[in-house]
Amino acid sequence: NELKSKIRSLKRLLDRNDDLPADVRVEKERALQSAQHDLDIANRVHQRSEMIGKYHKIRFFDRQKATRRLKKAKKELRAYEGGDAEERARLGRAVDEAETELNYAQFYPLEKAYVPLFPTKKNIKDDEDGDGEGSGAKEVERVGDPEMWKRIQKCMKDGTLDALREGRLEGSRPIAAKRKDENSSSNKGAKSSRPGKVKDAKTIGKVEKTTNVRNTRDEPQDEDDDSDGGFFE
Repeated sequence: NELKSKIRSLKRLLDRNDDLPADVRVEKERALQSAQHDLDIANRVHQRSEMIGKYHKIRFFDRQKATRRLKKAKKELRAYEGGDAEERARLGRAVDEAETELNYAQFYPLEKAYVPLFPTKKNIKDDEDGDGEGSGAKEVERVGDPEMWKRIQKCMKDGTLDALREGRLEGSRPIAAKRKDENSSSNKGAKSSRPGKVKDAKTIGKVEKTTNVRNTRDEPQDEDDDSDGGFFE
């Protein structure tokens, strides 16, 4: 790897030449910091790609299931004509839960190992065969990551789901990646000698934007439209 080679060379140069002129040493230290930063970015891109590929299908099945559950919850809420306020509130909460499920599948950080909502092989088979709402269908028990569930709910309120998905929020990136950035930023003069370089995860890869489904409870739905979209990251 060219970057790793460059880093090794710069480290050797700095370690073995104590008599380097001050300006040359500063220049080489900045070049080293810049190369290390670029390597961290490259590692994150690689890790992101691996995570996307590994959990691609699992996220897709979760999204399918969540989409159907949301559609069903909205349909039940719209169809309810009773005057029981408690029952209406229960149906409303079911819609909120289903919206969170869909956002979980869509906006779970791409760089982290995905914890499925509906993980069993039986559930995946049901998703492949039909809509899961036939006479023999059983209600699926939701699993997922409880901490990420709470984080998704908070991001829904804050309007920061895209940032969570792209790893731009504190706590949404893998520990290893965070430590690398912390180590890099702790060095003095950590300025790149080549302006215009990628500075953060904001510009790492282009990911198709997905729509935040919160606050969609009262939107009209076409009940015959069962399209869940294609595979996504």
